[in-house]
Amino acid sequence: MDNNGKLNSNDEAAEKLVQDGDALKVEIQLEPQNGDTKINMTEIKAAFIGMGKEELMKFANDPFWVKLRWFLFILFWLLWFGMLFGAIAIILLAPKCSSPEPRDWYENSPIYEISVANFKDGSTPQDGVGDLEGLLEKVDYFKEIGVDTLLIDSLMRSTSGDADRIEDFKEIDPRYGSVDHVKQILSQLKQAGLHIIMKIVPNYSSLNHSWFEKSVERIEPYTDYYIWSNGKINEPPNNWLSVNGGSAWSWNPIRKQYYLHQFDDTQPDLNFRNNELVQYFSDVFKWWLDLGLSGIHVDKVDFLFESSNLTDESISDNPGTFHDQYDFYRHTNTRDLPETIDLIKHWASVVNNCSGVFSVNGIPDSIDFHSANLIHRPLIIKDGVLSADNIKRYINHKLTMSQQTWAIDSDNDEEIADYEECLTSIMLLLPGTLVVSAGSELGLRADSIIPWDNSPNAGFTRANSSWKQLPDNYEENNVEFEKTQTDSYYNTFKSLVKERESPSIMHGNTDTDVINSTVFAFTRLKSGNPGFLVLFNIDSQEKTIDANHMKHVPDELTVIARSKNLWTQLQPKSSITSRNIRIAPTSCIVLQYVPSNNEG
Repeated sequence: MDNNGKLNSNDEAAEKLVQDGDALKVEIQLEPQNGDTKINMTEIKAAFIGMGKEELMKFANDPFWVKLRWFLFILFWLLWFGMLFGAIAIILLAPKCSSPEPRDWYENSPIYEISVANFKDGSTPQDGVGDLEGLLEKVDYFKEIGVDTLLIDSLMRSTSGDADRIEDFKEIDPRYGSVDHVKQILSQLKQAGLHIIMKIVPNYSSLNHSWFEKSVERIEPYTDYYIWSNGKINEPPNNWLSVNGGSAWSWNPIRKQYYLHQFDDTQPDLNFRNNELVQYFSDVFKWWLDLGLSGIHVDKVDFLFESSNLTDESISDNPGTFHDQYDFYRHTNTRDLPETIDLIKHWASVVNNCSGVFSVNGIPDSIDFHSANLIHRPLIIKDGVLSADNIKRYINHKLTMSQQTWAIDSDNDEEIADYEECLTSIMLLLPGTLVVSAGSELGLRADSIIPWDNSPNAGFTRANSSWKQLPDNYEENNVEFEKTQTDSYYNTFKSLVKERESPSIMHGNTDTDVINSTVFAFTRLKSGNPGFLVLFNIDSQEKTIDANHMKHVPDELTVIARSKNLWTQLQPKSSITSRNIRIAPTSCIVLQYVPSNNEG
């Protein structure tokens, strides 16, 4: 014990109370005043100073720890590579969002329907009639308006150059040149990026066809190439009427029988219950495709077959019609017979097997026909009467079908002149393909000569005169002039064809509506892309509408195109509100928008 009353470390008591490795510090203190002894015990915090080198090496070289380190090292890299390859596998194999199916070439641009004789005289010397050289001369024009598919009328040898009265289905009309010449021009058009589809009407031939002459004489195998009947006493066989008016039967004094013609009496109907005739037309399609066509358009197929027992037609319920009028009857025995579908399927396979596109007009609306590439089902306007509800029903019905080809058909072109530009604009922005008549971009009738400028003969020909009358007012309504006018439909047509490249137009959903009873409206939208709103006021009065209720339509809209008669302040790229849109009578407007969360 030292002078302060503390035990030295050598004291026996200390040795007994404090041993190496104890976790307590023991301090014994003597109180001199009263002789008491005080013992203090505190916890010792041992400090870890690690293993020495020799001890560390002992563990490092221990076989157990060596194996453990290698195991953990290998396990780490296996897990790392496993996660890497797993991530790659997820990226490659995980289901992806399905991409839209690529469009076929005939769906990309409008199909431009051309009467070759009316388009451009390009022959040398020029004779005042349009020709294939004229098409070749205007290749740049087709590219300018965004067209790469042409639907031309028949090039077959015909009576007086009338493509609707064919004298030989496997011979080229002399006005178009030789077979080699036509083949060369078709090849040049194809090299220029144009696809040519030719229209064929197999229902009838010309009265001057050699088949008919031999059929009259009952020369085999042509005896039954046409529909013949003895008829009643001094009367036609039945009450069938021609589409053009009058009886569908005409008497032939040589054969002493009636022959059927559902159109003009110079167009006798062919008998497609004759298998030789069916095979012949299969060969006709192959022949023309080999010549360089991209496709065949078969027109008026609803008239291909008639009832074999020549049953009378029943009376329809069409008001205001009389027994000598075509619409007085139902035509269940002369149109849309079931045999038609089987024949069209056969011809479609023939054309497709030759790598051609098969187009058809006349399939009933009630049949969703899958065999044809293009099925023309036009919007039919009777007596010039059109309504927003009719347009909506027509479009919604077509959208349920597997293929959409849009066109306009009217029995009175004059009465729908105010509608045609808007209807064309609408159909340009719908899914599928629009068939548009040459000159419609200028507001012309389908059968008009195309006026290219205000020079004599409208730039159509350098001959002394054209083969038919030029359009009225062509000096101010021609291609050259319309190009310079900002508000011209020519420029609107071009801009809308360009908009067809938008994902929303090519692949988007379509929602239709009728607003205020006279404004037809629809939207096109593909997720992640700008949407389009199209409005068409059919009424003769101005309308102010609110389109904000339509699905995904926001407050702010951007003008893309408009009718010429719509307010001039609505220039392209200007902004308007969707809640208060003024639309002039018989006018339309195309708007673009960034989709909102509005679900309609």
